[in-house]
Amino acid sequence: MGTASRDHEPPAAPAVVAALLGPMALYMGFIVPAASMGRHVVLGAVFGIACIASGWRALSIARRTQRGVRVWSWIGIVLGVLGLVMLVWQLLVIVTGGAFPSPFWTPYAHR
Repeated sequence: MGTASRDHEPPAAPAVVAALLGPMALYMGFIVPAASMGRHVVLGAVFGIACIASGWRALSIARRTQRGVRVWSWIGIVLGVLGLVMLVWQLLVIVTGGAFPSPFWTPYAHR
């Protein structure tokens, strides 16, 4: 009665989600769309936040027992954070009208 129940969710499930959403978030941060910037920013933010949240969830479930789950979770988290940073950088360039320096990863980001 006084013991805490253990989580029965397999830790590999959120780790897989993080590892799959990570490259999508990175891709959304890497490209600069010609049209529909609002949809691009919303999708990139959703992918990045979902990637970080599912990776963090997998880390909290796996704890120190499963090394593969922890590795893939961290890969997903790092890719998700990089995608969000790149997306925010692009957004700052567009919102400031070019006053913020353009991203170094794309020569066509000058608007």
